[in-house]
Amino acid sequence: MIKSMTGYGKSEFTIDGDVYSIEVKSLNNRFMDVKVRLPERFYASENLVRREMKKRFSRGSFNLFVNTVTSETPTLRLNLPVVKAYLDAAGEIKEAFGVEGALDAAFFLRLKEAFVPAGPGASEDRDWPAFKEGLDEAFDRLDEWRATEGEALEADLLQRLSELAALVAKVEHMAPDVVINYREGLKKEMARLLDERVDEAKILHEAALFAQRSDIGEEIVRLKSHLDMFRGYLEASEPVGKRLDFLCQEILREANTIASKSGDLRMTQTIVEVKGVLEKMREQVQNVE
Repeated sequence: MIKSMTGYGKSEFTIDGDVYSIEVKSLNNRFMDVKVRLPERFYASENLVRREMKKRFSRGSFNLFVNTVTSETPTLRLNLPVVKAYLDAAGEIKEAFGVEGALDAAFFLRLKEAFVPAGPGASEDRDWPAFKEGLDEAFDRLDEWRATEGEALEADLLQRLSELAALVAKVEHMAPDVVINYREGLKKEMARLLDERVDEAKILHEAALFAQRSDIGEEIVRLKSHLDMFRGYLEASEPVGKRLDFLCQEILREANTIASKSGDLRMTQTIVEVKGVLEKMREQVQNVE
């Protein structure tokens, strides 16, 4: 079953009483593009997040956000080495340059590095198991969304395939008539120009040359093969979006070849219909993983 590249997943996880939410959104993209936004606590885990995403998905444009939902107010303690270093530096400045003034509590309260949490604090090794569990849940929800979207894509593509198969059968059925119509038309034109004195041998010779030039048997065989292969890929379990896109290009190539060989108006009109259906298929294929 194919999957769409469009989806959304969300989850929550808890570490030390702090609750975080994970949101991940995906859109179609020819390659794998991942953007991650994390709270400071998880900065060191960004590469792990990217690695886990690439394990689960093959291509698409992904935006992953981790936000703090609730946070317990941490107990702070003074970072004595930092405070002492500032005081020592202030003393050296006074002694060297004769600068007046003193550092007070207000100064240190403005310094983020002057305090550290009294608790265990952030640790990649300690935080990662809970973080990964939240990631897995968000990825599961995203995968379910993409699978549901994929079902709708598959149904539409199967319908388009049926339309294409019918049009290809119509073209194949027309092929013999194209040569017959050419021969009859050539015979009438020669009769008009030569006052009813028609050289049947020449007519047959020209018709045979035309039949050789306009033979579309190989193109029809390849078209049918491409359609069967397309249908088979829709049943595959692995990502097949790029293969489907390539098949659409090959189907278009064969259709253009048939159009260039045929001088028949009805067949040309049918090929235009083929291209119309194929264009709608290509639009859908762009969103298949």
